Amino acid sequence: MSTLMYTYDLRTGAFAGSRPAQIVGGKELTECANATPVAPPADVAAGHAARWTGDAWEVVEDHRRHMDSKGGKRGGTPYWMPDEGDDWQSSPRYMEALGPLPAGAVTVRPEQPAPTLAEAKAEAAGKVDAATSAAILASFDYETDPGTGTPEKLHFSYDSFDQQNFSDSAIAMQLGAATASDAIPTSTPWNAYRNYTPETGGELVVLQLTAASFLPLYAAALTHKATKMAEGSARKALVESADSVEAVQALLARWEL
Repeated sequence: MSTLMYTYDLRTGAFAGSRPAQIVGGKELTECANATPVAPPADVAAGHAARWTGDAWEVVEDHRRHMDSKGGKRGGTPYWMPDEGDDWQSSPRYMEALGPLPAGAVTVRPEQPAPTLAEAKAEAAGKVDAATSAAILASFDYETDPGTGTPEKLHFSYDSFDQQNFSDSAIAMQLGAATASDAIPTSTPWNAYRNYTPETGGELVVLQLTAASFLPLYAAALTHKATKMAEGSARKALVESADSVEAVQALLARWEL
């Protein structure tokens, strides 16, 4: 019966498996670079591995990541080295060799330092600005006659593309009304939505607007934008007047930002 050889990784010494000894010239080859006939320990605790020292097997800690069946790295012990500059933003480190974690290693991500009042205000102002922009782009409602003879509240888009369309159309309408030139259109089709919800989008309604009906709509769009900007400015003023980080955080919680 062939001698069983126990293989190990040449770089780390970690036990890698077993195989029968090779037969060379009719004799078993039991001396080779990456295998030994000495059996590794039968029981190795989780988180540990058997390592060949050159003379014997030893059981050592194993914090490394291991390849799964798809070639991805899994498991391992994430750690950080605060003494080497790791902080709450640092990516975790992983061991490449067998053995204990380095001296000074911690296995819990360092905590984010509490922000100063100035930092809290700057972050809050950024969130207010983002929320203000989102509110402006989120569209608005306006009551107009869709051509049925009965005014109704419809929903109008106001993203960056539509803002430019509003501006261009308003200029064209004003010129057309002022010059009465056939070269300048005096009416324009415009999309609106009936029974709008963010989930369904509502029912598309195509309006045919003249200067008399379009310019009030344009004014409503400008009012929508100005209102949201004023709300944002008021919120930023409250943030700036806050006298503690907790007060800033309370404002953000109130606004759900």
